[in-house]
Amino acid sequence: MRNNPSVSFVICTFNSGKILKECLDSIKRLNYPSKLIEVLVVDGGSKDNTLELARKYHCRIVKENTRKPEAATAIGYNEAKNDIVVNFPSDNVIPNRSWLNDMIKPFSENKDLTGVETLRYHYSSKDKSLNRYFALFGAADPVAYYMNKRDRITYFEKKWPLKAKAEDKGSYYIVKFDKNNTPTLGANGFLVKKSLIRKVTKDPLKFFHIDGTYDLISMGYNKFAFVKNTIWHKTGVDFWYYVKNRLRYANIYFQDQSLRRYHLVDLRKDKLKLIKYIFFSLTIVFPLYESIRGFIKIRDFAWFYHPVISLFICVLYTYSTIKNKVFTFGRIK
Repeated sequence: MRNNPSVSFVICTFNSGKILKECLDSIKRLNYPSKLIEVLVVDGGSKDNTLELARKYHCRIVKENTRKPEAATAIGYNEAKNDIVVNFPSDNVIPNRSWLNDMIKPFSENKDLTGVETLRYHYSSKDKSLNRYFALFGAADPVAYYMNKRDRITYFEKKWPLKAKAEDKGSYYIVKFDKNNTPTLGANGFLVKKSLIRKVTKDPLKFFHIDGTYDLISMGYNKFAFVKNTIWHKTGVDFWYYVKNRLRYANIYFQDQSLRRYHLVDLRKDKLKLIKYIFFSLTIVFPLYESIRGFIKIRDFAWFYHPVISLFICVLYTYSTIKNKVFTFGRIK
């Protein structure tokens, strides 16, 4: 126990009763010293049984009223008492008892490490089809995938595929990022040193998990580990709910654009990638090829969501961009 750091799980909730029990059960099952684990439930005013469950599992409850999950995460980070904090949304489930030990190991072997993530999302053939697609491709957003800025890898990739070079340490990779190759780090089972993340959470309303990680990298805290294991992200969404959520996220991005430091698409550097993504999505041939490539590896028809979702998101984001840019132009005039 003396050699293990203390860990705070930060779980943001709002009427999360239907999914919170499985999330908390997975933490409870960990074979990590329980005295070194703190679970914070940062709640935005739940009216269901969320708080009842949190009390039953002896979580520390922090109430907030921002109605912004990203701000709530920053509030949780600021309230955390332990050495390492984990961004752990209520739809996350830990797949095995040794998970936390595996995730802590890179910190013990690399003193200058900033944060740790899983290499993949957890895949289960019993999961909902859309969840299986997200896990298989390592991203819920095809734009992140085609910009090569996703933070997890697919199930047809055997080696580290992202732009930044990785050093293979056996059970994990060590990667140093810079401002030009930062992926969408910071969510779904992301572990980070409390002393570092507190440098970017002073104003919770200006905190976004990707931007916070980007800010740390800009400060020189650029060394991360990707453990060769998984986190189960059980979104539970169906196709049309997913589409509506993507539109909502796009609109939120444009509303907060002046506060953002990290951009999934930076037209100064990503113009060619964006053109390729639009071409691939509209013609569907290359996304279909990748679906077939994945299907050969794991025989699951969820791979074939890829051309459909790539096309839908292309149209959806185009609509959102035009809508928000025209609205902003009209307001300025």
